[in-house]
Parts: sequence; C-alpha cells; structure tokens
Amino acid sequence: MLADKLKGGATALAVGALATHLVATVLQNTPDSYNQDLRKFTGGWPLPGWRFFAPNPGVQNVHLLVRETAGDGPTPWRDVTPVVPHGWTQVLYNPRSRGPKALFDAMQQLSVMSANQADFAWVTRSLPYELVCAASRAAVSDEARALQFLLMNVFPSAPAQQRMKPILTSEWIPLGTAPRAAEAAA
Repeated sequence: MLADKLKGGATALAVGALATHLVATVLQNTPDSYNQDLRKFTGGWPLPGWRFFAPNPGVQNVHLLVRETAGDGPTPWRDVTPVVPHGWTQVLYNPRSRGPKALFDAMQQLSVMSANQADFAWVTRSLPYELVCAASRAAVSDEARALQFLLMNVFPSAPAQQRMKPILTSEWIPLGTAPRAAEAAA
C-alpha cells in the first residue's frame, strides 16, 4: 500500500516536473514582448532557447548552377541543387538529409560572405567555397576541362522579374585528369 502511494507520488512528481519544464520552455521561447526572464524561477535548471525562424525567416532558396567547358565552349547553366524528397517518414528518420544540408549551409555561408562584401580571394580559400566547388565537380561530365559555378537566390513569392538574384560566381576552375582520377579511385 505504501509502495503504491510512493510510486504514485513519484509518477505525479515526474509528470508535474515535465509539464512545468514544457510550459517554461514555451514561455521562454515566445516573442520578446511577451518573454519573461524565467531564470529566477527555475532555480538554475536550464531552459532551451529556440529561435527557429526569428528574427529573420527564410524567404529565399539558394540554388547551385554549374556550367563546364569541354571542346566547343561553355555549356548553358544547369541547376544541380540536390533534391531532397519529403515525406511523413522524414520527420522520424532521414539519413539522406545530411549531405544536402551541409551543401545548403555552405551556400548560405557564401551568401553571407558575399552580402558582407568579403574579399573574393578570401572567399575562395574558405571551407564553404571548397565544399561547393567539390559538389560542382561531382556534377560535371568526365570530358569537362573546366567548370564554373553560380549561387543564385530564388525568391518564390517575389514578382517574376525580381525572383532571381545572383550571389556569387566562381572563376573558371580547371579540371585536370590526374585529380579526377584520384577522386574516382578514392
């Protein structure tokens, strides 16, 4: 009998603590005008601070376009942005999202660098640039002698004449046969 009361009390305490934590988390993450500093009420218990889309929600998509030279001049630009299939199971398990997410994050970093007028020589030595360059290399044909990539912001809700805005265009990147053979062997 006493064991049942202790078990029931422990369960009620755990449920109450979880409910309190969830309510405090929601209150902590409301807009600043409603936000209370809850640290004085939590006794040192940390509350997560999530800002999913605020203060700058995403209103554009970043696309990676590539063109190459083979023999008769440059090819037209091709969109090689990875397509990530979306379905209800991806909420629980989505192992194929990491590669496209890493590329998206690299393209976002290059967008930020470009918006802040970073020196182009500095940008070309950055890790995001190298990642986007590697993704571009994977998208060109084996006969290509050089490639060039372009990052393009696409604003789906903008008027038709204002939907696309170029962010960054690379220089022509030579493609030697030795590095491509080494990449294929690896």
